[in-house]
Order: sequence, then structure tokens, then C-alpha cells
Amino acid sequence: MNRVTSLGIFFLWVSLAGAVQLFLIGGGSGPGVDGPALWRAMVPDLMTLVLVVAVGRLDRRDVVTLALVTAAARAACTAAPPFAVLSGCLVAALIADTIRRFADLDRAWLRAGAAGLGALALGAWLLVVDLVRESEARATDGLNFGQASDGDFVLPALTATATALVAPLAWPVLHRLPGLRRLERRAF
Repeated sequence: MNRVTSLGIFFLWVSLAGAVQLFLIGGGSGPGVDGPALWRAMVPDLMTLVLVVAVGRLDRRDVVTLALVTAAARAACTAAPPFAVLSGCLVAALIADTIRRFADLDRAWLRAGAAGLGALALGAWLLVVDLVRESEARATDGLNFGQASDGDFVLPALTATATALVAPLAWPVLHRLPGLRRLERRAF
């Protein structure tokens, strides 16, 4: 039961990171107000950052579980299809786990790299999903679901750069989030 409670707390932390991210994307004003695309791209992907921090802290057996919990929290904050969000979160978690496999994430540049690559993979994947959905909508004369263009691939790169720059600063705070200690598995 402690494990389920800790995963619930992790869900709340990811949801809180999503709320802060949405607040920053909105430019600090009320809901429904969108800032320019460049401003939205310069906001770091805080939900992916929380996922990467948890992957760096917890056991390798928990990577898929952490990605599932993050995808559930992230699905509430986006209009992207839930399976696209899930697969993107899995890729971001596996990137962080692969980097952790070869080197410990104690170095600031590795933290920044893991967070930046995870945010880039997730952002680029969701953009590809939008492109596919938009082309399908045009082909069938259906609704236009996405408004991505080929030049928009710069925007996920900007988000990844912002995430990588914020990661070394936010890592110590996120590494000590209450409730995650119970998820750690100790070897005897």
C-alpha cells in the first residue's frame, strides 16, 4: 500500500509540474489565453523533467511504471491522443534510463542532457502525431486537428534547450520531492 500511495504522490507532483508549465505557457494570465508560439516553446517541459529526475533516483524496474504515471498526469494537460502521450513518456523515460545505465546522473551536464533529450523526443513525437492527424484530416475532409508545419520542429528543440538549461538548477529540489523515498528499493 505504501508503494501505491507513493505513486499517487508522484502523480500529484507531475500534475503540479504540469499546472506550473501551463501557467507559464499562458504567460501568467488567465486560462484560455495563448502566448506566441516562441514564448510557449521557451517554457521548459517540467513534467518530463520530473519524470527524468524520478528515473534517475529510483530503481530500473520502476521506469515503465513511472512513465505510465507520468503519461496519465500528462494526458490531462494536453489534447494529444493518450497513446501518443504514453509512448512519448516511455521514450523519454527510456532515454534517461539508458544514459543512467552508462553513467550516473550525478553530473550536471548528464542531468541536462537526459532532461533535454527526453523533452526533445517527447515534443518531436507529439509534433509528428499532430502532422499525421492533420494530413489524415485533410485527406478525408474531416476536422483539422493539428496545425503543425515542417518549420515547427524548431519549437520542440527550443523547449528541449530550455528544459536542459533548467535541469541542473531544478534537479536538487526535484530530487528531494516528498513521497518518492518510499518508492526507492533498498538492496540488502
